[in-house]
Amino acid sequence: MTDKTHLENLTWLRAVAAFFVVVSHSIRTAEVQYAPNDERSYFLPLNLLDLGSFGVCLFFALSGCTLYLSNKDNMKYPNDFIKFYIKRFMRIWPAFAFSMVLYIVFIEIFKIGYIGEKKFWIGQFLNEYSLFNIFQYLTLTFNITGPNNLFVGSYWSLPLEFQYYLLLPFAIFFMTKRFSSIFIPVAFGAVLFIFYKYSFIPVYRDEIFKLGYTFFGGVFLAHAYSIFKFKISALVALGIFVLIISSVGFVVTGRIVIPPETVFISDIWNYYGISAILCVALALFSKPLFLPNGIRFFMNEYGDISYSIYLFHMLFIGIAAIVVTRFGIFGSIQKLTFILGFSLFFSFWFSKLTYKLIELPSIEVGRKLSKKLTKIDT
Repeated sequence: MTDKTHLENLTWLRAVAAFFVVVSHSIRTAEVQYAPNDERSYFLPLNLLDLGSFGVCLFFALSGCTLYLSNKDNMKYPNDFIKFYIKRFMRIWPAFAFSMVLYIVFIEIFKIGYIGEKKFWIGQFLNEYSLFNIFQYLTLTFNITGPNNLFVGSYWSLPLEFQYYLLLPFAIFFMTKRFSSIFIPVAFGAVLFIFYKYSFIPVYRDEIFKLGYTFFGGVFLAHAYSIFKFKISALVALGIFVLIISSVGFVVTGRIVIPPETVFISDIWNYYGISAILCVALALFSKPLFLPNGIRFFMNEYGDISYSIYLFHMLFIGIAAIVVTRFGIFGSIQKLTFILGFSLFFSFWFSKLTYKLIELPSIEVGRKLSKKLTKIDT
């Protein structure tokens, strides 16, 4: 594609990130023993894809990249900031709010249907919550105030994403010079990391500071992409991508151990973050990969609905856990295969529906509100 705001390579990478998240959470659900005749699930080829945390870092880097490309020329006046915030709010909040309503209802079903132990990872659905907690989550402030792991654990990244949106217009506003402005996103990422390192601002969860460089790393790459036009071979990029993914998988499974004295990447989250930024760089600075039309269509579609998949996949993992415990689908491979297959299949089709009925109309409302502000400006 020639449209810089919708590069297929980036859409495919978003699909990969969503897939990793579903795989990881399926593994977390299957790796425990639900009954005396059950087994803990482990299958090395699949466990090498237990890359959900890496997938979240990939989402952050992709967001910074794509949002810079689509807004780099539109942050000159205060109203531009407001229009950006409106569009981003309508992009993520309505689907998020709907998912919260759905999970609140599902939690009551889960309490009745699930007969495994609460201490297991999937037992997070049983965490008690209050009306005030609902407010904290709906305002996307719970990473600052706490508490954690209510409703569904994968929500933890959503306030971070939105808070990075709040910062992005300021970064773009200062990126006025073609070459020197490439250091602005580096400065934003570095300052956030320093806030994490020295705990300047007390927050309940500090990932907002710790992982900020992943989002602004994506901004950095997008700005570099707008300046430098070189492209490497698609096959070379694919080979490097496979090596990066393999290395992260080997680290996750303990096949590779990063020495504790290694600067920065000895913290596994930083290893995820740097790897994610490298993957986005490969997607940006490589020629399009040839894929058969069917696979290409599926990857584009999966990437487009990846936000809904992120929001709703735990609903189907929760249902799978109920079925496993109620009907005794035990055994290492059988249990893992069922949970993963069930979750991948139903989260895909359900997310297609929510993307069409919730995400797209919300995006359109955001565009219309933004256009009204434009008319007021003129």
